[in-house]
Amino acid sequence: MKRATAMRPSHAAWTRLGFVWVSIFWFTLAVSISVSQCKQLDTESNVNRTCGENVTLNCSASVAMLKGSKVVKFDWQHKNTTLCQYMNNTSTSKIQCNFTNTTSELTLSLTILNIIPSDEGVYHCKLHSLGAHANGQSHLSVGDCFGKPGKDTPPDQCSFDEVYPIADIHWFQGDVNLTDGTETKQSVDDKGYFTVQSRAPTEKGTQKLPYNCSLWMPSRNTYISSRLVSSGSAAQLQWICIIMGILMKIIIM
Repeated sequence: MKRATAMRPSHAAWTRLGFVWVSIFWFTLAVSISVSQCKQLDTESNVNRTCGENVTLNCSASVAMLKGSKVVKFDWQHKNTTLCQYMNNTSTSKIQCNFTNTTSELTLSLTILNIIPSDEGVYHCKLHSLGAHANGQSHLSVGDCFGKPGKDTPPDQCSFDEVYPIADIHWFQGDVNLTDGTETKQSVDDKGYFTVQSRAPTEKGTQKLPYNCSLWMPSRNTYISSRLVSSGSAAQLQWICIIMGILMKIIIM
């Protein structure tokens, strides 16, 4: 009868096991060092502004955070584009940068002039020094671009330009809401503005009364603009103008 013998791990197995534990140790140590060195900069998390306003985003780092180490990089970024840099106060028609250094903190300020919808988004502030690095961010929300009546719009249509956020057109004739069955079309330009268009529901309502087209903004739950639109089609209006011209000539003669 054979005696059972215990199988001992080979030298290679012990070597592999030791390598795994050493790797785990160094990985944990690297992560803890990285976390301890990555600090948070002082920024305003959420910023809400109205179209056309100027907004200033501030990013500050305390001198205590730097511990006397040399700053290598300090900047504001948006959509992977650097807008402001440490020790470089620049100004353009769109942005202004200002860096200040006091005994207690370093502050990098980004001012965006005449904000438009495409300025909306997350702005990242990043600082790198020889001893550590730090991050911060501000989310800029742009709203209340109330728009203006569209130009060269056919008489039986309604259009609003430079609207943000997205909106709809509702139709009324007197106190009667005729929006059901109508369609609102929205298109966006490179600045982020919407153009909102809709055709009057000429098959409904009392033709003697003009239509009122109102711009409804769901984000505000209110109407922000309105205008009167003739209930007749463009062809009908053209004939009316011709007839009125003929009558005026007859009266004058």
